[in-house]
Amino acid sequence: MIRTSRKSTYLFKIFVLTIILFSINVKTFAQQFSLYNSRTLYDSFENPSQRAYQVDTSRRFAFNFFIPTISINSSFTGPAEAAFKTLLYDGMFNGRDITIGDNKHNNLTLNSNNYVAMLRMLKTVKKYKEIGLSWQIRNDGRVKVSNDIFAVFDDYRLFNSSSLQNIFSLNGYNQSYHQFSFTYRQNYTKRLAIGAKLSLLSGISYTQLKVSQSEINMDEAADVIDVSIRGTLRSNFKFDNFQRKMADPNFRNPGLSFTAGASYKLRDGYFVLGNLKDIGLIKWSKDSYEYNFNTGKILIDNASNQSADNRLADSLDKNISSRSVNKSYVSALNGKAEILINKDFGNYRPNLILSKSIYYKGGDIALVNNYHYKNYVFTGMADYNTNGFLQLGGQFMVKTPNIEFYMGSDQLVKSLEMLKNFTKNETIYPSGYTGVSFYMGFALKFGRVLEHPANATQIPGFMEDPASGFIKKLFRKKN
Repeated sequence: MIRTSRKSTYLFKIFVLTIILFSINVKTFAQQFSLYNSRTLYDSFENPSQRAYQVDTSRRFAFNFFIPTISINSSFTGPAEAAFKTLLYDGMFNGRDITIGDNKHNNLTLNSNNYVAMLRMLKTVKKYKEIGLSWQIRNDGRVKVSNDIFAVFDDYRLFNSSSLQNIFSLNGYNQSYHQFSFTYRQNYTKRLAIGAKLSLLSGISYTQLKVSQSEINMDEAADVIDVSIRGTLRSNFKFDNFQRKMADPNFRNPGLSFTAGASYKLRDGYFVLGNLKDIGLIKWSKDSYEYNFNTGKILIDNASNQSADNRLADSLDKNISSRSVNKSYVSALNGKAEILINKDFGNYRPNLILSKSIYYKGGDIALVNNYHYKNYVFTGMADYNTNGFLQLGGQFMVKTPNIEFYMGSDQLVKSLEMLKNFTKNETIYPSGYTGVSFYMGFALKFGRVLEHPANATQIPGFMEDPASGFIKKLFRKKN
């Protein structure tokens, strides 16, 4: 084993972190499966064939009053889970248990789906026609990272050879955008309901990085390292020049998406719902950047007076940024195909949900168990993700015909583990993947109650003001 100075080890840690951060913007599209088939305002926008109203009791308009429905969901899975935990909680890596050279990878996801505004109206009682407007801010990010990238954080793993080939295998993307939507649903028959959601998109940020080839050579005697990487990078902004105003809706990066859904109530009590969700594209402006880079050899002399991070940052900026060209390109949304099957057993109302990404690998099989007691709903959820991990979630909801409030987590156990580790400074971390999830929302209905004509408590013309009612005017004395 070759031993090197601490300067060299520190330099490599900075280099690897720089490569990872190039691939994703650390923001935090999440799916709140526990809210599916909940008949909440959120459910009616995410699954557009769903009703949000109870006729004869719900008021006509539903609104969240700009109190955001917040949701975040993040996870890390793969052979380097133990090393990732020490980085997350201790700020350092322990890569002694990571094997290298076996082409194994880890998956990191960072997703969110936040409704800033939701407004919905029950248009007519006949066929239960509903229309709605919404504004979302969404983020979808994932990166696939090789074991070798994490192993280099441990001294003896990194320096067991004077030449390392292709250890920085990485492929990832992140995109965030505004989504302005119009939804419509109605009952097509007594059992069949249909709905659609048409959205106008405004892109905020986009980054895609793929490292296809890399090489590291070390000269222990001279205390010099040379690094070369080759790959492609796309981004709509310079990494040292992200401006706050870029997050405002401006439609410089426009896009469109479409969601279609249908639900059917079978005679034996089963309820089936299906969606093709968020099928769409964003066209990033011609001022965006594309890099087909081959850095050549970046020579770093550890004897230099300049700090290691400055030397690395300057070298990467010079060898990668100088190869950028302005170019427009199109990115796809993370569209999904979903199906839900439900049957109620009194107060116990379970849902089986199958969800599959259309353009990317990955999917979910979730069992959502709801128990209704008066105006309260208690939910327990188990979700198997095809990346190879099981999520256990929980939710508490208060729901009346005109008020709803809920909060929960699709990764309740892992979120509580993370909170415990941060607050109690645990040194022994639980096994399994690392994850965190949280969501919360509120909505209120207002306006007059829309009733079935047969159940109406008032008849137009009889309950109105005397000056305006037709019957009153008919029998009013003339001057």
